Parts: sequence; structure tokens; C-alpha cells
Amino acid sequence: MFGRSTYAFDSELMHHNGIPVQVVRFQEEMEVLSSAISGGGRSSTRTVMFMQVPKGYFCESPLDDLASIREGLGLPEDTVCFMTAAEVEYVFNVAAHEYEGTAAFAAVTAGLSNQVVAGEVLEDWERRHALSEERSRRMMAGTINIMAVSSVPLTDEGLVNAVIAVTEAKTAALNIMGYRETGTTSDAVAILCPKGVGSPYAGTGTDIGIAMARAARDGVLKALMIRDDFPEGTDDGRRAEVRARLGL
Repeated sequence: MFGRSTYAFDSELMHHNGIPVQVVRFQEEMEVLSSAISGGGRSSTRTVMFMQVPKGYFCESPLDDLASIREGLGLPEDTVCFMTAAEVEYVFNVAAHEYEGTAAFAAVTAGLSNQVVAGEVLEDWERRHALSEERSRRMMAGTINIMAVSSVPLTDEGLVNAVIAVTEAKTAALNIMGYRETGTTSDAVAILCPKGVGSPYAGTGTDIGIAMARAARDGVLKALMIRDDFPEGTDDGRRAEVRARLGL
């Protein structure tokens, strides 16, 4: 059992037809704003899943794939579903932060090869793909998926504010690792909060925005550290610096 008060949850690694799926279940219905492939947009749920797909996954109907796995695992129809080529058995992690008495946590999967600076065109794919193939002997390449959870209710405006804070935190994590890129071409995010009278403010200058950003940043760092997914040519000093930041 993880979490605090209103956002206590359980996390379980499950399998269906050999496919690993990390499932997060909350003790109460949570408000959601998400870009996840299934359960995206504005919704509410008690369940979030991170489904692993093969490297180079291509399917004309990924929603059907997700629905089949979700139903096979007996999960509810309103489950928010992420897809990733990163190995959820290894890189899934939870990072929590509290700032000025306001708490947040983030559950993250992350892997790189299709990282890009927002607004630029993804280039040099062949070299990156070859590097990713070499790394995949240990781990798969993939997407950065972030589920960030606020301990306080948020309005629609507050949820959008939190998306900004968490997305900027993801980029901060990549910068700390030594990347100039801002994310990957397939990233997804979900912001969750308890139901109730909400705050419209969750930006990077607010207590909850700071807590959520720090949790998301550390979750991304942990996932990439697990894969040793530093830029080519990274020295041991940078690796030690990141480990120290995470207390590893």
C-alpha cells in the first residue's frame, strides 16, 4: 500500500497472455485529465494501467488491443490505459513529494530512443534505432508515461495547470540526465486528484505544483537510471550526480 489519506492506492504487476501490465487501483473515485490512449480527456476512475507493447509496435486498432487486455485482467471499463515499450516490470516506479504540507506522488514508466526537442523534427533515427537495439538486450526503448496525483482537489483549470508543471518537470529530468531534448514523440500524462471543491491553481509557483513536479521529475529520473539511459558519452561524474540526487 502506498500513498497518503485521500489518494491511497495499491500497485500490482499482472500478466495477460504473456503481456506485462502494471495496474494501479485507488481506494476512491479520482478526477482525471489525461492524454492516455484509452480513458483520455476528462473523466473519473479508480484504476490506471500501464501496458507493455513490443518494440516497434504497430497496430491499426490499439484501442482494441487495450480493451482485450483490460477485459482479460477483469479491469473496469473506465480504466485509464497507457501503452509503453519500456519494460514495466523494471522501470515502473513511484516517487512522492511533500511541499509546505501539500503532498503529491507520481507513477512513471520511461525509456528513450525517440526523444526530440518540441517543435523540431525527429532526425538521425537509424543511429538511434541501432543504439536502442543494443540497449534492448537489457531493457526496451519506449515512451515517458506519467501519472501524477494531487492530494487536493483541482478544478479543470487546476488540472491543466498541473499538466504544465508535470510536463516541464519531465523535461527538467531529461536535462539533468544530460539531454537537450524535451521528451519523446509518444509521451502521455494523466493528472489525478480527489473529488471535491477544487483549486484552480497548480502551476510551478504553487505548493501542489511544486510537489507534483518534484515527484514527476524524480520518477522519470528513477526510470531512466534503472535503464542506465544516459546520453552517449556521459561520464561517471554525471551518473554519480544523478544517483546522489535520488539518494541511490
